[in-house]
Amino acid sequence: MKLSRQELKRARIEIIPMIDTIFFLLVFFMFTSLSMVQMKGMGVSLPKDSAAATKPPAKAVVRVDRLGRYYLDTQKIDPSQLEAALQQRITANPQAVIVVDVDKTQNVQTLITVMDAVNQVTTPAGSSPAVMIAASPVDAQGNGLPTHGGRRTRHASQ
Repeated sequence: MKLSRQELKRARIEIIPMIDTIFFLLVFFMFTSLSMVQMKGMGVSLPKDSAAATKPPAKAVVRVDRLGRYYLDTQKIDPSQLEAALQQRITANPQAVIVVDVDKTQNVQTLITVMDAVNQVTTPAGSSPAVMIAASPVDAQGNGLPTHGGRRTRHASQ
């Protein structure tokens, strides 16, 4: 009598549980290594100025409109008197910022003329004052937007 022999099944190694285990170990080692690093920083003592937080810096706005008229803040001024008027403002308040706003329709020479006057102005300490050049807003075609009474307005289409 012949006995049937059961066929031995070979063991299969499944790869998916092994990948899961490797990812779990990877995450575990990553978190472990991050917790071992000591994050240290240097303490910095920053200066505190209560006057700067409560009061914005003074400014002198030099504006040239599309017709070539010069204004210092809202007052019309002759271009030849611009440098003296700015010097007087900066002498009175050395921390003031000079804002230059030349209309887009003006040529570059007008901007250079204004900047030449601004560059001649010095603070009582002999240094140059802070200067900002304002850019006029333009529409999608690159045309300057109209201004009314010193305030910029937008077209209804924008």
